[in-house]
Amino acid sequence: MGSRDVTVGEVQNLIEINSERQTRLDKTFGLTHNARLEPTKHGLLRAVQGLPYPEESRYRPFASLSEAYIEFSGDADIRYFGRNLRVIQVAALLTFEQALANTMNRLLLKDFATSYRWSDVISSITSPPDFRANVRTRLKYMPDIPDLTEDEPFTDLQTTTSNDEALSYSINQKACVVAFTRRVVVNDDIGVVQRAVEQLGRAAWRTLAKRVWGLLANNATYGIDGLPIFHADHGNLGSAALSASALTAARNAIFAQTESNSTDRLGLGGGPLLLVVPIELEATALGLNIVEFLDSNFTPNPWRYRFGRQNEAIFANPIFTDSNDWCLLDVSGNAGIIEVGFLQGAQNPQFVQSSPTMTSSAFTQDRVTYKMRHEYECAIVDYRGAYKSVVA
Repeated sequence: MGSRDVTVGEVQNLIEINSERQTRLDKTFGLTHNARLEPTKHGLLRAVQGLPYPEESRYRPFASLSEAYIEFSGDADIRYFGRNLRVIQVAALLTFEQALANTMNRLLLKDFATSYRWSDVISSITSPPDFRANVRTRLKYMPDIPDLTEDEPFTDLQTTTSNDEALSYSINQKACVVAFTRRVVVNDDIGVVQRAVEQLGRAAWRTLAKRVWGLLANNATYGIDGLPIFHADHGNLGSAALSASALTAARNAIFAQTESNSTDRLGLGGGPLLLVVPIELEATALGLNIVEFLDSNFTPNPWRYRFGRQNEAIFANPIFTDSNDWCLLDVSGNAGIIEVGFLQGAQNPQFVQSSPTMTSSAFTQDRVTYKMRHEYECAIVDYRGAYKSVVA
């Protein structure tokens, strides 16, 4: 069936029709409020609840998926599922398949929660416009500001950039497809769609978390000097088992990190700190955070409540599989650790409907297919706020 362009006078009416139908479909899947994104630290977004959907009778949920499909398409016998039919053949009017993609993205947004605490180690979020290499430069060391003698010229501290250090990374694509058959609509299997979105969303965030934490767990290469992140030359690699004295040594090592090509200390380690452990060391970590004395001689515990009174800065990381290794991280942002770039700023996964054609699965298999993509990459931008103990 063909479609036509709309006149200016029809635009507002189409907007209202699209809004009403989209809201009713959202409600059919249990959504009751709009959601919006707001920035948190370092440019990371989070989803917060927006205004409730209208309660007018015309915005009631559809009684079933099949009712929704027929309302959008006019296909009373559900013969042409997946063909993007419209009850009124106007290009600006939503089809069921398009509206379902919108609802699926809203379901993802509803659960826009960054599990695995990967966001704690992110020092910056960027929005690369394309897939070309993104270059990040760590500026050269600047000496102390000199005195200014009367009637003397100002000292130029930017006479050279030869000490600047650069690394680069390119956006990586993560993508898959999910398809729903005509039978899902006819049988009103709303739960099939909901479970698929939930599971794919969880998989997307788990994949991102592995990408971020894997850099630390696997001791990835630091692009500027070609050494592993944790290395003796970086002064951030230990071998002691987790204890109060080992934590103090780790914090001292972070504090001792210096400006590039300088002996001036950065003074990191003041916190907030994050202690990252495998599950096997969680009990030890919790004990170190709450006990008042370290031994029967009443030696004071210098780490009591340093990770919060509710142990909130202790993270048993499922991606840390070595039962003995642990990390201490300065997550204040005073020194970057990991940067994540999301293509064109799209931080959450997105569903996009595949274009239906007569040779597509909509014709051969009575189904509609959606692509889910999540496009990003992460890179170590500095090692000086991180310390790891690799215990034999």
